[in-house]
Amino acid sequence: MECPTREDTKPPIKLGRKWTYLSVVESQRKKELLKKIQDETGAKPREAEMMTHYAKYLARMVNSLTQDEVEEATQTAAQWNKKSIPSEVQADVARRKSEDILQYVATEMFKKAGMRLFMMSAWKNEEGKLMVSSHDYNDELGNGESFVKTYDWQAILPEWESYVTKQFGEHVQGLSGPGDEAVVKKGRKDNTYKLEIGGNGFPVLPDHADLDSDTQKAVIRAFLNWHYHDCSGKTKDLVPWKEVIPRQDELIPPPYLPDGRKIREPLRMNRDEATELLDFWFDRQQNCRDVTFEFYGWWSK
Repeated sequence: MECPTREDTKPPIKLGRKWTYLSVVESQRKKELLKKIQDETGAKPREAEMMTHYAKYLARMVNSLTQDEVEEATQTAAQWNKKSIPSEVQADVARRKSEDILQYVATEMFKKAGMRLFMMSAWKNEEGKLMVSSHDYNDELGNGESFVKTYDWQAILPEWESYVTKQFGEHVQGLSGPGDEAVVKKGRKDNTYKLEIGGNGFPVLPDHADLDSDTQKAVIRAFLNWHYHDCSGKTKDLVPWKEVIPRQDELIPPPYLPDGRKIREPLRMNRDEATELLDFWFDRQQNCRDVTFEFYGWWSK
């Protein structure tokens, strides 16, 4: 399927930004800030409601700083601008932004240069564990095929492992055995998961307890796409997220989502969001006489 071009695509992060005492305080005390907002308002991290409170609480935190704390944060900002930022901050950026940044690069290079990219990355996470990933968005651009789904991309992996071992000073012991120091992801799987169909003609959600984050999101995408084209009566219909997200109350009955939950495109869900949805639906599947999920209607231009 050819994906629509996104003329209004913006870079997902300002890589060239300068650190200030404000951004240092926000980075160093972000967990504390999010916890305070959640404790006082009930809003959870990465929910839309959280963002309605975030700026006010951040301003309140900054205004509460002593002069000594401001001077210390200012000195830290100068150090971070002159040298590289601390490893824990780098790990946080890698975890939150790497997928969006690399997808942006791949999309822009295809749109502006007709270039197709396959990328491999390596970084250390917050626990100091070496992470290795592949990134392939070719089946989302034009009429392209996925490289990782059609060719043996792992033939490249031994050379990358050798390079990563030298650069990070960590030995890559294996790909999936106990005690491995590297975690290898084979790219996103959101478009490839196939659900089993039960005797009632509806898709059956698998036990997701041991599924990785990418596969959980793949299950959610497949589950919602099935129910959407079941509602529309068109077997090739996929959920048009740009249209569905602002119209959720019209298209998705509240009983089929966790209390207060607003659904978003599976690719952009974090693991907690995906797990919460699957927990909720799996419980309904196991214990409820009603259907697990359904759409009220579909979007028609």
